[in-house]
Amino acid sequence: MTTLPSRSSSSLPTDPRASSSFDSHRSEPVHPDGQAGATPLVTDQTIPGSNTQNRKQGNLTFTNCLALVLGLQIGSGIFSAPSHVSNHVPSPGMAIVVWLLAGILVWTGAASFIELGLVIPRNGGVQEYLRVCYGEFMGFLFSWVWIAIAKGCSNATIGIVFAENVAIAFATDGILPAWQLKVIAILAILFITLVNCVGSVAGARAANAFLLLKLLTVFSIAIIGIAVGVSKFSPGSPQSRPHWFADDPLRRNMGVWEKIGDYITAAFGALFCYGGWETVGFVAADMIHPARDLPRVLNTAMGVAVSGFVFMNIALFMVLPFEQMRQKSFVAVNFGLQLFGLPGGLIYSLAVSLVCLGALNANIFALGRLSVTASKSGYFPKVIGNGHCISREGDAPYTRKALQWFPSFLTSGIFWFAEKTEHLRWDNQVPLYAMMINASIASFYVILGSFDSLVKFFGISEYLFFLLAVLGLFMLRRRRDKAPPDRSYRTATFNPVIFCIFSSFIVVRGVITDPLQGLSILILILVGWVVFRLKSR
Repeated sequence: MTTLPSRSSSSLPTDPRASSSFDSHRSEPVHPDGQAGATPLVTDQTIPGSNTQNRKQGNLTFTNCLALVLGLQIGSGIFSAPSHVSNHVPSPGMAIVVWLLAGILVWTGAASFIELGLVIPRNGGVQEYLRVCYGEFMGFLFSWVWIAIAKGCSNATIGIVFAENVAIAFATDGILPAWQLKVIAILAILFITLVNCVGSVAGARAANAFLLLKLLTVFSIAIIGIAVGVSKFSPGSPQSRPHWFADDPLRRNMGVWEKIGDYITAAFGALFCYGGWETVGFVAADMIHPARDLPRVLNTAMGVAVSGFVFMNIALFMVLPFEQMRQKSFVAVNFGLQLFGLPGGLIYSLAVSLVCLGALNANIFALGRLSVTASKSGYFPKVIGNGHCISREGDAPYTRKALQWFPSFLTSGIFWFAEKTEHLRWDNQVPLYAMMINASIASFYVILGSFDSLVKFFGISEYLFFLLAVLGLFMLRRRRDKAPPDRSYRTATFNPVIFCIFSSFIVVRGVITDPLQGLSILILILVGWVVFRLKSR
């Protein structure tokens, strides 16, 4: 269950009437020159290295955080994206190269985020990194785009993959009309949202079970596929080995720039699968030993994800023909059908369906935490994070005041819903309104989008902000270098340099490849700027 952080009188208004739809309370801005008011960043009490001994003790262990990151990284994408990648590269060997290079790129970003997470040990992840480095507007803008595009598209994509695999398992011929697939995807999103509102025990047990299933599914394909491909002991094993670096006749007449665009599009699919490495920052402040465990969590998670994904793709190419990989997105099911017949296809279909639910569970949990953090920072209405009043008794008066200008036939249902969910929102500390908004956004993208279009759309928006966050690391280093020397963790400089160079290229080339998506992101950013300016008055 997504739960709210504990309240304190210092972080919430003392009067229910003092809160409006955009609460004026925000944390003190930290300016790009390294100062909050007249206080240098390096002596700010919220920045490690200045006064970390007063930091509140967390309660999340290494295992808890590793399960969260792996739960997000190993999701639905790895069972659909291999087809997406294969469609934009000339050969199986180049597909493996894309998977490997994407993993290395993400690892350099993760190494940079380790340093950011230790310098800025607050829940909120990228949102807090951007706020400290660039000021309040960038923190707001990240939350605005992340919730409106990145995670909404991500959850929609997972729901679509779930629906496709459920159709294979239960439809008569394995095929359902597009609208039925969309209905199933939306129902999956709503179901997992409900699970995260039921209780903390249900959510935690579900997360642990889903993670085990994900690891078993990925590594079973990798081990079985490579063993079959090498030994040929299965009746379903291919009769010839794959031509790893064969020439693709369809790409002979493509220009260099067009080929690069194809590789970038392929990379978005791989990067989508590796996504989730950044989410440990959402709970960094809740770690028991962040300085020790944060590097261990991200490096272990990246090692498991990169090795698992690369070897799984090698196994798939050793069992399935390259053209079949291109034509059908449900590669795990095809793998099972190829080696074990109908029972194998059914088993992998059900396994991937459950993996998708697990990915939704982890994504919805992390997004709920981000929404709460954004609300507490004043970026979104306080009511989204359940911070609009200081006690349960103030909830009803706040609701009546907020809706006093609307006709009763519209507000009666809202009053009833608010009353019936008071126990859930106040006693169980569930950010119910945030969960409902996030589920609605994801459902919207399910209705409008497809797997390929959504992957590129949120890939561009994600890596734009990852790039800005890692660039901010150099700013933080310059500020810290002016302070007395400390022994804080510092990643090798080539990690953020490599990440920034290749992320810049990926974002720019992605926008050139699909300018309409780039324009949509730009429009959303401009709208966010207008909202921020109006809110700041």
